[in-house]
Amino acid sequence: MPLELPHVKSDSEFDELIQWECESYQDPFNGFYHLLRPDRGSSPKGREGFKELRDRQIAWYKHEPTSTWLKVVDTDIGDRVVGGACWNTFLENPYPQPLDHPLEATWWPEGEPREFGNKLLDDWLQHRSRKMNRPHMLVALCFVHPEHRRRGAASMLLRWGIEKADELGLEAFVESTDNGKPCYEQHGFTYMNTFYMDSAKRNPSKQWMEMGNDLKTPIHCYLMWRPKGGKFEEGKTVVPWDNGYYKNW
Repeated sequence: MPLELPHVKSDSEFDELIQWECESYQDPFNGFYHLLRPDRGSSPKGREGFKELRDRQIAWYKHEPTSTWLKVVDTDIGDRVVGGACWNTFLENPYPQPLDHPLEATWWPEGEPREFGNKLLDDWLQHRSRKMNRPHMLVALCFVHPEHRRRGAASMLLRWGIEKADELGLEAFVESTDNGKPCYEQHGFTYMNTFYMDSAKRNPSKQWMEMGNDLKTPIHCYLMWRPKGGKFEEGKTVVPWDNGYYKNW
């Protein structure tokens, strides 16, 4: 089989990996992801935006010991990257305290753009400290280049983490858009709840409205969950929202 699944082990591998990541989330457009890269395209500003994103993801990888980056390569075309994923393995509760503002959008310019980026990041990440507050695995990113979809690459990337979760006896979570939801459902994730990354506010400025239009907000998202062992039985499996974890939903 021409597709293989190596681990990402060096900084130099990220240049190609992040390039295909950007192209994958452009087709179809994914505002969820493009929040992480406000400067896009092939202009000088867009190229600088790519370098900043690449270097930021390298830094996150190097400073987050729970993360594992994987890539799918096609050995028939010179080991070209066709897809990638980042899984986080949390053997302990990563959120001992609720977080109202989990991450600062430092890659957005200061002022109103930074406020805009922080608003959407909070919409995305605030629920984690309430709903993932115990050991688990998380699909942080998973993508396949549009030219190589329906070849099994996504399944390879997801199976790695699923098998590891089962080996460790952990639940797994993923935050998905409409396009990714069917794939995650095929791999044992079940719908947990809907949330929106929404830029709506009173009396928005022209710049604020343009930024919202650029990311196509509100962005419809799903929090999805896979039980320990991956076997969900209606009426038998104890779901997180019924076991006392989420009294304040």
